[in-house]
Amino acid sequence: MFKTRITVRMSDCDGMRHVNNAVYYTYFEEGMREIARLFTPDLDLNDFHVIMASSHCDFLRQTTYRDQITVYSWIGAIAHSSFNVEHAVADEKRRWHARGRITLVQFDYRQEKAVPLSENMKRILLQHRQGPEGVPELRGCQHSLS
Repeated sequence: MFKTRITVRMSDCDGMRHVNNAVYYTYFEEGMREIARLFTPDLDLNDFHVIMASSHCDFLRQTTYRDQITVYSWIGAIAHSSFNVEHAVADEKRRWHARGRITLVQFDYRQEKAVPLSENMKRILLQHRQGPEGVPELRGCQHSLS
């Protein structure tokens, strides 16, 4: 599991004075940085190996300016060419603010097609399957890998 600490910026908030729903995907992207590094250690965009196929987010509690949050990111289901990255956002009191899932596909950008995950990469991903204790289940997300 990877942990990314973030201080909510004023620009993350909207007219309702809480973090705008779209910003949670930016938080998830920050949380995925170390997972992307498993495929491309230097994060060189000319040698990137994954692409997003789908995303889902449940909004559980409002997050506001200057909140200190942690994005927890871990690996969920793993399939032939794709895998799920699970996310949960919590504040300093360990109250859950958001829960998400993003499906990534190992991708060859030159050929513009999915490629199978190697057995070695699957083993590496399996080392990061443990999520945080007490994390809520996703609501209304029926997406499964095949």
